Amino acid sequence: ATCRHIQGAPLTVSSRAMFASSALVATQWASPAGLTRARPARASRATAQPVIAGKAKKAAKAANKKAAKADKKAAAKQAPVSKQAKDAARKKAAAAMRDVVSRQGKAYDRIVKEMDREEFREYILSVRHNSPEPVQQLCDWLPIAEVVVADKQAYEAKKFFRSVGSDIPEIEQQAVGADQIEGVPAIKAKLPAMREEAVGMAYLMAGSVVKDVPFEELEFGVEDWGSFEMAVDAYEVQQSTSKRFAAAAATLGVAADDDPADVKRVYRKLIATEHPDRNPDSSQEKFNAIKEAYELLSDRGGQSGTTFEGLGDKAKRDFRKLSDVHAGVTSKGGALVETDVGSKVEVVMRSLTIYDRIKTMFIARNVSLGARKAEKTKASGKAAAEGETAVEEEVAAPEPVAA
Repeated sequence: ATCRHIQGAPLTVSSRAMFASSALVATQWASPAGLTRARPARASRATAQPVIAGKAKKAAKAANKKAAKADKKAAAKQAPVSKQAKDAARKKAAAAMRDVVSRQGKAYDRIVKEMDREEFREYILSVRHNSPEPVQQLCDWLPIAEVVVADKQAYEAKKFFRSVGSDIPEIEQQAVGADQIEGVPAIKAKLPAMREEAVGMAYLMAGSVVKDVPFEELEFGVEDWGSFEMAVDAYEVQQSTSKRFAAAAATLGVAADDDPADVKRVYRKLIATEHPDRNPDSSQEKFNAIKEAYELLSDRGGQSGTTFEGLGDKAKRDFRKLSDVHAGVTSKGGALVETDVGSKVEVVMRSLTIYDRIKTMFIARNVSLGARKAEKTKASGKAAAEGETAVEEEVAAPEPVAA
C-alpha cells in the first residue's frame, strides 16, 4: 500500500496498516545474509564511567600500587644479574679503591722524601662505625692510614726547582717548625673532599664490609705517631700478660676485658661480703687475693683501658675525634678555614697495611670486642624478655579466694 497525494491532501493510513506495510517491505526487501550490520549496544553512562569514591577509591589505589610493584618485580626476575657480572663489578670497585690508595701512597712518599722533617707532620687516622649495630671490624676505633700534613707552598717550591734541575735559592724567611703546622684542623677540613681516599683506606684494612656502611655513619679520629705508638705498645703488653689478667678476672668472677666500671662494681660487692670481720667463713688470704686481682685489672701498669682511647697512658695520649676539633692555624700563622686549606697545606694519606702487625692486631681485637658486645646484648635482651614474661604471668595469676 502506498500513500498518494490527491490534490495536495494526504491520504491517511491507520497506524495498524502502516506497521503491517512496514513489516511486509522488510520481508520482501531483506538484506542478503552476511551484509546486515548490527549496531553495538550503547553502554549506559554509569557502566562506561564508574564512579569510585571513599573506601573503594583507596582500595583501587592500593591494588594499582600492588600491581605496579608486582610488574617491577617480575621485570627484575626476567633480567637477573649473573654471578659473573656481580663478581666483575666487585673486582672493578676493589681495583678502583686500590688505585686510589696507591696514588695516595706515592704522593705521601714524595712529600716525606723531598721535604725537610720540620716542614711536615705525620698523624694516624682511625675510623669507627658510629651506629647502634656497628660492623664488628669497626665497633671500636680501627687505625687505617698515616696522614702527612705539609706546608704546601714550601712543597710546591721544592718540586718546581727540582723539576728544572736548579738548587733551591736561599732566601731570608722564618723557618717553619713542625709544631706550627696544625695538622688536625687541616685534616678535619680536608677530609670531606677526600671521601674516596678515606673509604679506600678503610676498605683495605677492614675488608669489603666497609662498602655497605654509609659514609655519614663513619666517625674519624686523629693522633700523632708518638701517641699511636703508646697505644700499640700498651696493647702488646696486655696480650703478653693475658694469662695473669685471666687469673685475676677469674678471682673476681669477671672477664679480663670487661668494662672497668663493671669490674669495680663486682669488686666492691666482694670486698663487702668477703671481709673477715663481716664474714666468719672468709679468710684474710681470700680477701687479699681479691684486692690484688682488682689492683692488677684496674691498673695493668697504665694499660687498663678496654677501648682504643683507653689504651696506654691517657694523660700522654693525644687522640682526638674530628667532630671535637676546633679551627686552628696554618703553618704561616693565619686562621685556618675550610676554603683555604687547599692552598695552604697539603694533606695526603698512606695505608697502614704496610705494617702487617697493626692490621692483624687491631682487626682481631675489634672482632673479639664486637662478638662479646653482641653476646652481652643478646643475654640482656633474653633476661629482659624473661622478666616481662614473669610479670605477665604474675598479673595473669588469679587472686586467692578467702576461705
